[in-house]
Amino acid sequence: MEPKKPSSKTDRSLLEQALVKSATLTRYAVNGTEPDPNHVVMETEGEVAMFEKGVTLWKLDINSPETLIPATTDTPYVEVEATWLNTQQALEQNVEVVHGGSANTFGGVGALLLPDGFRIPTVVADKDNVRHYDLQLLANEEVFSPSSKDYEIVMMRYEYSKDYKKDFLMQTYGGGGIFVETHDFPHIHIPLDSNCGGYIVIGKQLNNGRYHFTAFNIPFGYALYTPSYTIHGDGTLVGKYGITVGDSAFVSANTVLMYNENSLTMALDVVPDWPN
Repeated sequence: MEPKKPSSKTDRSLLEQALVKSATLTRYAVNGTEPDPNHVVMETEGEVAMFEKGVTLWKLDINSPETLIPATTDTPYVEVEATWLNTQQALEQNVEVVHGGSANTFGGVGALLLPDGFRIPTVVADKDNVRHYDLQLLANEEVFSPSSKDYEIVMMRYEYSKDYKKDFLMQTYGGGGIFVETHDFPHIHIPLDSNCGGYIVIGKQLNNGRYHFTAFNIPFGYALYTPSYTIHGDGTLVGKYGITVGDSAFVSANTVLMYNENSLTMALDVVPDWPN
């Protein structure tokens, strides 16, 4: 989603007008018990920028009159109109989501309904391109501060074999297909040796029922920090990784399998095999 420039009053949506009105205020010096209407001590002076729901991209420029300038991204992504059905919604709409019993650590699975020919572009993660999704790529020895509001999390060592995607993830009664999910704790993914590969799928929902998706390869020597509630799926990684997880007895996740909206079955060829 591209950021929205400040608009004139006539161009503003009703929501934007209401937000600006609610944030507009003037405060006066108090003389005894009464405000002095002739002595303004603080006031707002109009709108600088409107931040749409979701993750947007801006550039700080304190030397410009605007202060915040909408920025563009060089991150490759696919923009798609899709329908996210959680477990209950999938049942209500008679969408049968098929997978093996061990496919999801956190319980039930829904479906993300996608059009024919849906493909996710791939890119090697760097500090700039991950910002499109509000992520951080951490260099070796870099200090950072993960935030997990409600849960303790633990980092475990995972090893995804080169056959994991073919022989489990994409099997109907294995993983059931490519998945993405959101949950209220962060992830840290660390390639543990130079033979690591594959992709982590990252997405974000726009404010108009559309989504962006990119599949990032995390380079060895770096870690990817994914904040809570980020749309993500790490089933297409290859090799040894350190990954943070929460206790499935306490944590809930909204997990969906990527399905074709016409056949209502597993979407194929969404993420390329590794190596390409």
